[in-house]
Amino acid sequence: MMKEKIVALFVEGPTEIEFYKAVVKNIHDKMNTPYDCSFEWYDMHGIGNYKTTALRKFNALKENNPDSDIYTVLCIDTDVFEYSKKPPINKSEIKAYLEKAGAKKVILVEAKSSIEDWFLNDLEGVLSYLRLPKATKRPEGNGQSALKKLFKNADKLYVKGEKTEDFIKKLNISKITAACCKPLKPLCLLIGANCRKVCNKNDLKHD
Repeated sequence: MMKEKIVALFVEGPTEIEFYKAVVKNIHDKMNTPYDCSFEWYDMHGIGNYKTTALRKFNALKENNPDSDIYTVLCIDTDVFEYSKKPPINKSEIKAYLEKAGAKKVILVEAKSSIEDWFLNDLEGVLSYLRLPKATKRPEGNGQSALKKLFKNADKLYVKGEKTEDFIKKLNISKITAACCKPLKPLCLLIGANCRKVCNKNDLKHD
């Protein structure tokens, strides 16, 4: 008898949870086949909490599912590693801790430079949510600062890590997934997705 497969996604905040849930649903809809796994979602309340919280949350999940194979997905933004002399976490160390604790596999899904950069791949959807003119151009700067400027232009406040009501629902997830195919590929492979169907790309050419 095969063990139950659980995919546990650790993400930085509520908006990210909504986004990755939408990605998983979009992949399911494109593949048109049921998943061979169940999903668990964990809000890490920022990247700095990975070190102290990820292992505790994983151990609790393992304790409640002792006979399951648990695959762990660490969803992180790369900006803190690109621009900080002393990153808040050691990715390799956390990966090793989780594997030692019993994770069947630990993969990284890294948004370069931030998840906000991914959102802006669908600028049209962002503008629609904010009810800004379609001709509005993407502000200069990184994704996070650009998105904050757009929100400000619409008299709204964007706070990273906080849930933004109905924002993700306005985004074209297929468009974003196709634009971010390479960094999302580890997740796609883990849950049995096919690049040709999900992103209309040739997975043999997309290493």
